[in-house]
Amino acid sequence: MAQFRPAGFSDEDSDSDDYGFYEKPSRNYFAQQHQNSKKTLENKLQEAIINGNIDEVENIVIYDLNNSVNIKLDSGWTPLMHACFHAHDKIVNFLLQRGADPNLHADSVTPVMAVCSNSSANNDTIYQIICSLIEKKSLLNVGDKYGQTPLMRAISSGRVKVVEKLLNERVNIEMRDQQGWTAVFWAAHHNQPEILELLIAHKARLSEVDRYSRTALEIAMSHDHQDIINILNKHLKKDDDLEENSSISLNNQMTSWHDYYPGVGDENTLSYMCEIPHLLYGMNCERLGALMVNSSMNLRQFLLLEEEDMIKLGIEMPYERQRLKVGLKNFHLRGWKLNAVAGLYARKSENYSVLDCLTALGTHMQQIYILEATLQYTLRDYNRNQNQIKFEPPDSPLITRMKTSTNKFITNINNLRREMKNMKDVLIKISKSNPPPADLIKEKPFLEVAIGYVTDVLVICSLGALIYQARSYLARVLYK
Repeated sequence: MAQFRPAGFSDEDSDSDDYGFYEKPSRNYFAQQHQNSKKTLENKLQEAIINGNIDEVENIVIYDLNNSVNIKLDSGWTPLMHACFHAHDKIVNFLLQRGADPNLHADSVTPVMAVCSNSSANNDTIYQIICSLIEKKSLLNVGDKYGQTPLMRAISSGRVKVVEKLLNERVNIEMRDQQGWTAVFWAAHHNQPEILELLIAHKARLSEVDRYSRTALEIAMSHDHQDIINILNKHLKKDDDLEENSSISLNNQMTSWHDYYPGVGDENTLSYMCEIPHLLYGMNCERLGALMVNSSMNLRQFLLLEEEDMIKLGIEMPYERQRLKVGLKNFHLRGWKLNAVAGLYARKSENYSVLDCLTALGTHMQQIYILEATLQYTLRDYNRNQNQIKFEPPDSPLITRMKTSTNKFITNINNLRREMKNMKDVLIKISKSNPPPADLIKEKPFLEVAIGYVTDVLVICSLGALIYQARSYLARVLYK
């Protein structure tokens, strides 16, 4: 039977619903009072930071908070974030000295992002705060939930000196936000020609497109930023001229089909060094091209680079090493199509020209070279994984995934073997149905040349004797 509360009683009346079965806990007024006082203290600290009152901030932090400077205030920000956003350099230095963490964030915003967002404070003050944060190992290559980095925020605020400082710290100028904009796009959008020149001096890409297939030049033209348009047009034309000159010089170096087979003409091993810059560009790591060239590494060494090798080469920035490792992994994991592997086999033609044969052979040589490096890469990681799974229980999900991956790997190897057999059959067919190239005519052996020479001498001597006998016979006939 349903029970109804008599008229006049409510949920707040203690006698109406507990019926003596349990006692309600008594309220802890002292804890509530302490919490309220703490809230009041945090509000006072936040107001003191916003107002730039360094003396009050010191008193609250030292005597009331016992140097607890990494607390979250009512706003969700830390005291350091407020001090950075409002550009109070003295408070920033005090908090850093007291152990404030420069990398604590709120809603993916860090202190260095907060100070770079300030567009009203003095330039020197902002610059000093940035230097203080960098000294305390503040992370610079991070983005907020919209992908905006400290460099992008500094560009939007027009902080030329800060941008130059960040670039000297070798930040990643090609990081993209959610709409696919790099630092060049931000400089073009916010009409910052001086900053754009700095970015170009640090080898920023100018022909990239965003998620909507727009270039930085198109962004500048949509806002009619004439200075930005002139700078981009000038440097884009210069890049086109350099690319044209480099392609001309490359074509001039190609004198015969031997040049397409690296290491064949000079009797050295295959290197394929010319492929490394293309791979670096695809991995967004073209800045590392000079390091690779100076090291004289071949393509195989590049494809098998590890963390220690990258450090020895001089790749100091961790994000560059990570990007290169991810790029190499994706390269080794990519799929091969039949047209790419089988070459002439996929065309199923009856007659092949000499150029077709040379092209297919060169392609197969490079593919085998890369596949060997991929197998070495896979074997290296397989051994590492073996060491990791030694301590896994037999029913571990990791073991199951490893078995599934192993079966797929074996299937891929068998497919490669089948394609290698097809390639071998094609090459045998080519060798039987096509004449040998003219430049492969062999020199005659010495013995064969000597015998031919002696034969020629005997023939000449025999002819001389016959001529002498004929002359003697004619002389006797005429003088009789």
